[in-house]
Amino acid sequence: MRKNKVSLTQLGRGIRVAAFFAGGGGLDLGFDQVGFDVVYATDIDKLCVETLNANSGKGLASTPRVVHADITKLRRSDLPTEIDFVIGGPPCQSFSASGRRAGGAPGTLDLRGTLFEAYCRVLTWLQPKGFLFENVRGILATNGGRDWEEIRSAFGRLGYSTTYRVLDALDYGAPQQRERLFLVGHRSDSPFLFPEPLYGPDSVERTPHVTAGEALRGIVETEDLGPLYLRNGKYAHLLPLVPHGGNYLFFTAKRGYPDPIFAYRSRFSDFLYKANPNTPIKTIIARPGKYTGPFHWDNRCFSVGEYKRLQGFPDDYQFAGTRDDAIRQIGNSVSPKIAHVLARAIAQQVFGRDCGVRLLPEIKVLSFDKRKGDKAKRTRALHEEVRQAGRGVAETFRFANYESITEPHSLPNGKPNTTVTVDRNQATIVVRVDASRKIFAKIRLEIDKGHAGLFDDKGSSAVKLDVVVYGESEFSVQTMWNAVDDWVIRSSNFHSLFELYGHFTEPHPVFRVVEYKAYSKHPIAEFAKHCADFSNCSKHLPRDHLTKLFGLAFKKSSFLDLVETLRGYRFDIRCIETNIAMPPDKYMVAYPFALPTRKQMNFSVRREKQQRPLRERNVPVEV
Repeated sequence: MRKNKVSLTQLGRGIRVAAFFAGGGGLDLGFDQVGFDVVYATDIDKLCVETLNANSGKGLASTPRVVHADITKLRRSDLPTEIDFVIGGPPCQSFSASGRRAGGAPGTLDLRGTLFEAYCRVLTWLQPKGFLFENVRGILATNGGRDWEEIRSAFGRLGYSTTYRVLDALDYGAPQQRERLFLVGHRSDSPFLFPEPLYGPDSVERTPHVTAGEALRGIVETEDLGPLYLRNGKYAHLLPLVPHGGNYLFFTAKRGYPDPIFAYRSRFSDFLYKANPNTPIKTIIARPGKYTGPFHWDNRCFSVGEYKRLQGFPDDYQFAGTRDDAIRQIGNSVSPKIAHVLARAIAQQVFGRDCGVRLLPEIKVLSFDKRKGDKAKRTRALHEEVRQAGRGVAETFRFANYESITEPHSLPNGKPNTTVTVDRNQATIVVRVDASRKIFAKIRLEIDKGHAGLFDDKGSSAVKLDVVVYGESEFSVQTMWNAVDDWVIRSSNFHSLFELYGHFTEPHPVFRVVEYKAYSKHPIAEFAKHCADFSNCSKHLPRDHLTKLFGLAFKKSSFLDLVETLRGYRFDIRCIETNIAMPPDKYMVAYPFALPTRKQMNFSVRREKQQRPLRERNVPVEV
């Protein structure tokens, strides 16, 4: 690398920057460290504004005018003049992996996904020489890629050429895998080139990535670590058993755990995830749950000071609010490590400063996707090794006869409405929903005892479960599935029927419905039979498919009326009116069973007119 003619803190001298969606200031800090003058910063979050003010002239050498405002309500007169560069990324939850996990990323259909329109408006007002737009990688794929196409077209209409790349902060000095999409808008005829990685196999010197242990070396703690240890709760006792770098998958049959507690891929990968001090960590998130990692290798949560190190903030950088507030701001931030390198590349190419930054050729493909593919291959090899060795074939289900009340009511004689009898590896559940002696339905399930999802030809590795439901109530089908869910919890380490099926976005069922016979004439009995066929679940189908099959039986000519009725029976039917990420002309049955009563579900169907696609809307340029 060529020796810089000026110090790094002077490279951006005189370049005036305005920051929108500034958050905790990760992008601002990276540009500030290169000498850019951040003169204006705004965010809708009051605590983020307090954080930016607390660091003004301290953690940040710049002293920006910090404004607490909603970008959609800003007027031209509110903004500074003579801005050379704009930075910021609208909130990313609409496009994130967690959004997809929750039902598919809604993208620009979500109000947060259209905030970039306000970003376009301020660009029109300020007319900077260029801008940096940051978001999650998932933005490239939402709504079949149409969102990204429309976003780039909107920037193009403002007169900017755009270049973008997915980069991993890990390759630029953060001890954390954190892939983000970065787009630079500029007015040059030449494409903007992103900086070469400084660490990892793609770096020129092949400098090893920074590990979590290296990042935390020498830290002086100001926080009491005692309360950060996970001592109480359903899964607290499991964390010390997780190996460094492992997660809940350690307790699955596929990993050879002798008495499995979780089904494979039934949780987020950060569930019970414990960091390894000798490697980088997975992405830290803004709102971790009680069992959401990364956890420290000492079996506790990381301190705020450690979070700052892992994200690339200096020790003296201050975050306003409570511990949870600080973690949220840190987790939502762009790592200052990668922001700093991007700022140097921008100073060099957009503003002609001599920064000596090595630049990535346009055609060069970075290796982080290949590294993930190689890891997946190693995982598959591990699972095959476990299978070949016969480890993990365990008596997962520990049967016992019992009686229970699976509904908030009992029969008129006060007796429980569910009985379970066991004969070796076969259990029979008898459910009596009401005083009727009529059979509502019979169902037989086979549940794999060993390798998740792998039934042998003879079915000898499977637990057989026979369920007989008596009753005339239309809610008998819900009571039936409640009883099965209750049996799973009582007879195994699994905590719900969901554990045996997996999330609807990538189900890995360890059970199958081998027979379902409906005796009741009520249409819900036939619909339950339809859902019990896994091939009818987790797929997008035309909306008229549902009405043709069941509209007449339920006496519902309207698709939305039918969906609302079926959701009232606790079947998770999804369409754009219930889950905004769904295509407007499709519906989906998410699970082959009725959801248990204890699981919350919103039964309402939004019937208001949906937002028009972006291409049918005009980006406002003046107020």
